[in-house]
Amino acid sequence: MALPNSGLLPATFRGVPFIVTNDEIGGGRRQVVHQYPGRDDPWTEDMGREARRFRFRGFILDGSIRFAGGPVQLQRALLIAALERSGAGMLTHPTLGILQVCVTRFNVGQELDAGRKSSVDIEFVESGKRNFPSILSSSSGLLSAANLGKLALAVDGVRLIALAAAAGGRRQDMRITASSWSSKAIALGADATSLHRLTAQLPGNYGRFSAGGNAGFSDRTSAAYSPGTTVATLIGVASGARVGIAAAAQALMTAVSTTDLGYAQDVASSIVAMVQALADACADPADAIRLLEQLLAYDPGRTEATTAIGTAINGMVRRAATSSLVVAAGQYQPTSANDAAAMVQRLVSLIDAEATIAADAGDRETYSALAAALGAVVRDLRARGANLAQVRTFRSPRATPALVLAQRWYRDPSRASQIVTQSGVPSPLFMPTELLALAA
Repeated sequence: MALPNSGLLPATFRGVPFIVTNDEIGGGRRQVVHQYPGRDDPWTEDMGREARRFRFRGFILDGSIRFAGGPVQLQRALLIAALERSGAGMLTHPTLGILQVCVTRFNVGQELDAGRKSSVDIEFVESGKRNFPSILSSSSGLLSAANLGKLALAVDGVRLIALAAAAGGRRQDMRITASSWSSKAIALGADATSLHRLTAQLPGNYGRFSAGGNAGFSDRTSAAYSPGTTVATLIGVASGARVGIAAAAQALMTAVSTTDLGYAQDVASSIVAMVQALADACADPADAIRLLEQLLAYDPGRTEATTAIGTAINGMVRRAATSSLVVAAGQYQPTSANDAAAMVQRLVSLIDAEATIAADAGDRETYSALAAALGAVVRDLRARGANLAQVRTFRSPRATPALVLAQRWYRDPSRASQIVTQSGVPSPLFMPTELLALAA
């Protein structure tokens, strides 16, 4: 992690934190010098930007709750394992945010005189597309904000569990609280994977009646339906999703039962995985937002959940749900400018409430991450909603087929399905005499 300073993000690689005292960024241009016989002046060809290289110098500290640290030997082993793993990994840069990088070399020092600190010197090279938190009007900015929220909940959650355990908090209280949240996630997963919810994936006439958040008309819409999807496919998808949620819930209970309360990083990871499994089970982004909203409003209703260690679990689950809510907001496709404005108001109240709780609790990392996520959601939905038409009331003298109305109103019969989706009528042959549709 970065040393405590305003505006700096916690430094981690593949989820393993380390303290940064100095960082360097190296780069340049790829120049090829062409020299020809009998010609004194060379021609230098610019081949584009060189890959950026990042070098960090810092340390890991034994038993520091402020930096979510455990024993220095364990931290050293976790960091080395993360650095030696093959392939690209996610680096949280203190000032640039989330980067996809590969490790080129590293040095981890070790003090042999029973020291409490190990020095680290790591070099990375960028790999693939970069997602900077400053790009808040794009889906990559939403993803970056959500990832920062998950990192922050891990930092603050691990710290709170360690403090509660040091003050006499019981593992049994944490286990009972986590069990309540696991049961709620499994129940919501059954709702998400019911067939009438999953039909948002179906092609053809039925799917358009239940498309939900897949039915937007902005220039950023993705394909709402998979051409090869059938009811049999959805049954298999539903079964797999329910098994995934149950497995994630069981993994959380295992982590709660076996974790070191002084460094409960695996509990934070298990909570994030369980909430993500629930969000992934939803075929419709609007349905994901609905279920995550229910998860945020859930109260375990147990005395154990009101203890310090139970409160830490409550906060971690709610913040994981908020981070998944940010991702679902980026996938949601508003049907009109009015719909985008209503969704902004709905999400702002949810995210702001959780940010206020984090601020009142003194969880600075989580508050900063949620504040950034709030701005990302507002900018993204406002930008997309600005490209959409307003909704207005249309009237017809008699019940008319949607195909005729699309030609009459928009001079485009292909928009008949759009009218059906927005109005929610049971038959496209008999549209009501008064309905709401896009003004243009």
